[in-house]
Amino acid sequence: MSDLGVASVDSALQLLNLLADKPGVGLSEIARLSGINKSRVYRLLCTLEARFYVQKSADPVTYRLGHQILVLGVGARSQNLLLQAAEPLLDRLSDSLNENLQIRLCEGEEVVQIAARTSRQTLQVRSLVGNRRRLGEGPSGKLLLAYAAHDLQDKYLQQSDNPTQLSAQWLNIRQQRLARSAGELTPGVWAFAVPIFDSQRRCIASLSLSAPVQRAEINADNIIAQLTQAAAEISSQLGCPSNSTF
Repeated sequence: MSDLGVASVDSALQLLNLLADKPGVGLSEIARLSGINKSRVYRLLCTLEARFYVQKSADPVTYRLGHQILVLGVGARSQNLLLQAAEPLLDRLSDSLNENLQIRLCEGEEVVQIAARTSRQTLQVRSLVGNRRRLGEGPSGKLLLAYAAHDLQDKYLQQSDNPTQLSAQWLNIRQQRLARSAGELTPGVWAFAVPIFDSQRRCIASLSLSAPVQRAEINADNIIAQLTQAAAEISSQLGCPSNSTF
C-alpha cells in the first residue's frame, strides 16, 4: 500500500474513533475536531457510509457509527482471548461482590475499558465500556503504568516533580500486585486494581472494582482477595505460569 493509502486508512480510523466519542456531529465539527481537511473528511465519510461503518442522518446532516461496527465488535469480542478468559470471572465476581467491575488495558498513554459489570445496588458508580482516561490516573492507570515499558516510565519520571517518590510507588504496586485509591477520581468512591498477566509474564490488563466508600471500606479485604484470585485464574488461562514470581 502506498503512503497515501496508509494515510487514508489512518484518517478513516481517526474519524471512526472520533464518532465513537462524539456521535451525532456535523461535517464541519468533524473536520475541526480531527484536523483533517473538510473535503477529505467528506470523501472518507462517504466511503465509510457506503460500507455501513458510518450512518448519516438528515436535517441537520450529522454522522454516527453504523451497524457494521457492531458486526466487527461481536467478532472482536469472540476472538479476544483476554475477554474469553475474563468474562466468566467477571460474572462470578459480580454475583459474589455485586459491585462495579472493569477490565482495562493500556493503549499508548491512555487506559481504555474493554469490559465491565455493573452493580445491581441502588447506590453505585457507573463506568462504561470504551471509557478512556490518562495513564497514571486512578488505580488501574497507576497499576498499568507501574508495569509499563521502561521508556514510557522514563517519560513520566522526567515529567514528575518527585521522580523518586513515583518510582517507589510503582515498586510498591508491583510488590503488592495491587493499586488502590480512596476518592482520588470521584469523592466518596474507593477503587482497587490488580494485574492480569500473559504467558510471557507481562501485565496486559487490570481487573478493577469501584464502590461507594460505605461498602468498600468494610469489605476491602474480601474485595482484594477475590480480585486477586480472579486475576490469577484469568492469567493462568492466558498461559501465565502459576505462582510466578516476577
